[in-house]
Amino acid sequence: MRYFSRRFPLTIVLLGALAACVSVPQAEEPVAQAAAGPEAFPKVEESLPRAALDADTLYDVLLGEIAGQRGEIGVASQALSRAARRTRDPRLAERATLAALYAKQYEDALAAAQLWVELKPASADARESLASIYLETGRPAEARREFEQILASEQARANLEQAYMRIAAVLGRASSRGASVQTMQVLVESHPEVAAAHFALAHLAVRNGDLDVAGTAVDRALELRPQWEEAALFKARILVSQKNAAKAQTFYEDYLRRYPSATNVRVHYARHLIDQKQWEKARDEFKRVAEEAPEDADAVYAVGLLALQTNRLDEAERFLERTVELRPQNDQARIYLGQVVEQSKRYGEAARWYGEVSAGESFFEAQTRLAIVTAKQGDLGKARQHLRAINAENDQQRVQLVLAEEQMLRDAKRYDEALTVLNGALERMPEDKDLLYARALIAEKLDKLPLVESDLRTILQKDPQNVNALNALGYTLADRTDRYSEAQEYLARALELKPDDPFVLDSMGWLQYRTGNNVEAIRYLKRAIAIRNDAEIAAHLGEVLWVAGDRSEARSVWTRALRETPESEALRDVIKKFMP
Repeated sequence: MRYFSRRFPLTIVLLGALAACVSVPQAEEPVAQAAAGPEAFPKVEESLPRAALDADTLYDVLLGEIAGQRGEIGVASQALSRAARRTRDPRLAERATLAALYAKQYEDALAAAQLWVELKPASADARESLASIYLETGRPAEARREFEQILASEQARANLEQAYMRIAAVLGRASSRGASVQTMQVLVESHPEVAAAHFALAHLAVRNGDLDVAGTAVDRALELRPQWEEAALFKARILVSQKNAAKAQTFYEDYLRRYPSATNVRVHYARHLIDQKQWEKARDEFKRVAEEAPEDADAVYAVGLLALQTNRLDEAERFLERTVELRPQNDQARIYLGQVVEQSKRYGEAARWYGEVSAGESFFEAQTRLAIVTAKQGDLGKARQHLRAINAENDQQRVQLVLAEEQMLRDAKRYDEALTVLNGALERMPEDKDLLYARALIAEKLDKLPLVESDLRTILQKDPQNVNALNALGYTLADRTDRYSEAQEYLARALELKPDDPFVLDSMGWLQYRTGNNVEAIRYLKRAIAIRNDAEIAAHLGEVLWVAGDRSEARSVWTRALRETPESEALRDVIKKFMP
């Protein structure tokens, strides 16, 4: 019986010290100087004021600092505002503004921000703060005027694109979502030829939950700059957010057809395909990235993992070895390499890969696998001794050691001993779902069907959406009993939770076969084997095809599967059954 493949496996911070608050003349700030172009703003003296450090000023500055550190932001705001008005120091005006904003004292914040802008009219930060206060106090037209001043200044500096993104960020924090989007739309109309303006609007609209406006805006950005990869990726994310994965895939494919060198888009497309469980297509895309950038360790690793997922063991081995060359510290790649050669029964090589894993987060798994391959090499006693020498740091690792020992005994067909090991572990950890599931597998081998059913139902009582348990119970009822309606109920629930799980599809196909519905059985089983080329799925599909009268295709399915997994007992048994 195979149910699934189990793998081992503002508090505000006031700036500066007192000496920085009171004044000595300083040089003009280079950023402010660059920002204030002659056409954007009137020329304003940006030098800091000379202000006497009198007792009242000193008191207010100290009060503001101490109150801010103690979290009394309202007191800090009022004290710093008094000091700012007295000294006309823009730094104090800035602190007073931020403190009042944090305290949501918008009238105080407005007065402080207006002073800040008066003292530093070329400061984008000052105008952004003032605009945000206008938005919070229901004055969007005045906020828009401040943003327009920022755009004019940044346009003079050839920095318009970044200005739009900053404005979108400010608007995104506003309480009134509708007003913020409308303000941004008006600002974009002043520079309709700037792709970044539309892109910024798309970002703001997504933040405010208006995906339709976002989609229209990003489409316009791509019309103006068709090769803009960042905009293309954002467009795809919008489509996914609209739950239109198929349309997102079509968009990716069209974009890459027009711009095949857009590597970043290709990588995201490959990840999208993984999300859709389209392993083969994802592998093809990552493989292309790896061919174009052979030193890209992430792409090479992705190809190796996807090749392993699709049971292309030779390719998986090649790319995983290349991963280790490019990134020697990737111990997880060594574990996967061990699994690849282990599947090919090259147990000595598997032991070498597991043995190369250094101390760290992968070490426990590697040592556990090393014990398993030692057992597969025929020395079960040494393997169990090695397993018991591994230090388990928590219950999860203790469970993994038990499951590893159970697997060794199961592989050796010592099912009674495996059951004893699991029974002992369950006495110590009776609630563990993995141990209950493993015992159900062993109990099925020993024809203890009541125990199989009891353990699986216990799992489902604790976790009603446990797909593995639903699938296992449904398959058992379909295969070993005539309680087909119950099997249908469990498998339908499993399929609802994981509609593309190949093992659940296989179980549903087998149930259809057992109830005489061969057409539906073949449909489910073909879907399953297209997702995962598994020997037991091939055994089931071949049997149904043979019984349905398509013996030629049945032989073809069995032959292909036998070529790839000649050691599969399920496959050999079914072939012997129909072709003795």
